[in-house]
Formats: sequence, C-alpha cells, structure tokens
Amino acid sequence: METNIKGMYACGDCTGGLFQISKAVYEGTKAGMQAIQYIRGIKNG
Repeated sequence: METNIKGMYACGDCTGGLFQISKAVYEGTKAGMQAIQYIRGIKNG
C-alpha cells in the first residue's frame, strides 16, 4: 500500500479498481497497519 513517496500510503478508491466500501475498509486497515509499522521503525531507529 506504500506509494512511490516514502511514508505515504494509499488505500480504497485511491488505488483504482471497483469502488466498493468493503475494499476501502480492508485496504484502509491494511494501509493503517503498514503506516504503524513504518512509524515504529522510525522511532526504534
């Protein structure tokens, strides 16, 4: 879910494909979890 900009994540309708609420919820959760891992990596250096 990470974009070509380091630390920027995209999900749901932003990533193309069908405009489905379930896809947006799933990908939002997935992107959020990846963002948390990225932030934890920065803090733990």
